[in-house]
Amino acid sequence: MHIMVKEAFHYRKPSEFSNWRLLAAGLCILIVNLTGFFLNNYQINALASLGVFTFLNYQSTDGSRITKRLISVGVMIILAHFLGMVSHFISWTEPLLIALIAFSSRMIYRMLHFDKPGDIFIILVAAVGTTIKTPIAAIPANTLYVTFGVVVSIIIGYLTLRIEGAPRQVLLPTHSLRNRIFADPRMVIDAWFYAVTLFLASYLNSAWGLGAYSWVTVSCSAILQGNTLKHIINRNNQRIIGTCMGLVVAALVVNIPMANLVRIGLIVILYMTTEFFMPRNYAIGIFFVTIQVMFQISLTAPEIGYAILGARFLGIFIGSLLGVISASWQYRLHHFYAQSLVHERTYDKDLEASLDDEAHQQANLPN
Repeated sequence: MHIMVKEAFHYRKPSEFSNWRLLAAGLCILIVNLTGFFLNNYQINALASLGVFTFLNYQSTDGSRITKRLISVGVMIILAHFLGMVSHFISWTEPLLIALIAFSSRMIYRMLHFDKPGDIFIILVAAVGTTIKTPIAAIPANTLYVTFGVVVSIIIGYLTLRIEGAPRQVLLPTHSLRNRIFADPRMVIDAWFYAVTLFLASYLNSAWGLGAYSWVTVSCSAILQGNTLKHIINRNNQRIIGTCMGLVVAALVVNIPMANLVRIGLIVILYMTTEFFMPRNYAIGIFFVTIQVMFQISLTAPEIGYAILGARFLGIFIGSLLGVISASWQYRLHHFYAQSLVHERTYDKDLEASLDDEAHQQANLPN
């Protein structure tokens, strides 16, 4: 127990951190929220904020690939949300759609070598689209709002990379995606496992009526962004601890009467605070993002009941637990399969050496 708590609150300094990126993230969320405020249309606040997740994929270390990454992620976010809204018109297609998007997004992220924060935001916007029923007439407008957030993110991202002095941007891939799959064939197995897990998460969220925001699916996806089993288990503990603390504070402050402009100011501050702490301590980051999400929801649903807080906790707990169980099984199966190969396969030494050299060369291909 002592070790778990110590790991949960371990504070680490990120290898790279940009103050410009932090300010730009705050500017993105400020622009979309003020737009909704002045137009008196808080659907813009809610949906354009989903598009702003595009900017959270900005990584200075991507160098010449920053713009390509932002555009790729932005297109996936728009498409995922659109498909999520459309899925309502065919009963019980939501889990299948989530699985399809999970497989596709995981494959694309692996093939294009997009690292942190992973495809969690693609799953999040798809889950929001599948769980909130949207009339056909409202789909074009809602898609436009999400696109607005994506466009703001790409513009602010481009200005940020110019300020940071990033190299000339390259938009086209320099090597075929087929070669990338051959260089890392495990990505296909990983993507299938990920898709099956999120199918189960989405099904449980719908079957058990665990709220309209699909927190089971989102939490399960977030946990599975970890690189190792130990990392995944630590993220699970940190996510539950951070959520519990955040919900306690949210229950005390979100329903306090205040002007919407004040709420927007708090959302921006919490958004930037989350971005600051997330790479340093996941539990603290989740604490602030939980409060921020509750404030964001309060703009379109001013009277947030305690039931929604309980639904968020239950959804995150179940989703996190499902993610850990899935990751444990995946690692056990990978280990078993690897041992089977070692014991049962025999290679010609020259052929084995040539295959190793080819795999090494493919793994080091530039993007």
